[in-house]
Amino acid sequence: MIDTHCHLDRVADLAAALDNDLAALVTIGTDPERSRAAVALAAREPRVFASVGLHPSDAERAADPAARAAIEALVREPGVVAIGETGFDTYWQVDALDAQRRSFAWQAELARAHDLPLVLHVRDGDGRDDASRSAAEMLQEHGWGRGILHCCNGHEALITTGLALGWFVSFAGNLTYARASAIHEAARAVPEDRLLVETDAPYLTPVPHRGQRNVPGNVVFTAAALARLRGLDPAALEARLDANARRCYALPSS
Repeated sequence: MIDTHCHLDRVADLAAALDNDLAALVTIGTDPERSRAAVALAAREPRVFASVGLHPSDAERAADPAARAAIEALVREPGVVAIGETGFDTYWQVDALDAQRRSFAWQAELARAHDLPLVLHVRDGDGRDDASRSAAEMLQEHGWGRGILHCCNGHEALITTGLALGWFVSFAGNLTYARASAIHEAARAVPEDRLLVETDAPYLTPVPHRGQRNVPGNVVFTAAALARLRGLDPAALEARLDANARRCYALPSS
């Protein structure tokens, strides 16, 4: 299997996190420093690939020429397969959308310039969908046809917009949570050739290990939950998920 989104620079024990049978892992940069660490790890570990970018919680740094230059230089490094994670998040900061739009616009055009997929983070504040609506609007505005809706939140308009552009939809450990009904509904509806799974390790640990720190090997539990929701044979779905991941990130076949 392939873990399409994890943060290996944040796991407690890197050697343990890499002790698995996964075919590939994509570790995600969230600022210049962590992006640089992701690229360095990809250079050392044949199964690891990197994405580089600015997380929406650091969107203000997109106004810093030095931060932009650092990310733009890293894009050219071997093992870099995506830009991001960028996106929209009003869970912690309700007034951050303007800075996040500017950061997204820069990263979307960077992805276009290098013909790379864009990794999109979206998290709404409690009882609101302002981040999801902003994401859908900006996807439509920029029209870039390669990307991943990371950690799908079940927002119908956002998913519809992403799919119309040709994007993939990635499901994380919260797919296994009993009360995640909107995410379950989305998991049944997304076309099979657009599905991805991820861990977002060390976060969003799936059942049966919820409450512990997540590791990339736990992606198998999310894939199994997805197979149950869709009524599919787990082995057949895993093969499809891996083929989707390789196509999305242009990963080598073996």
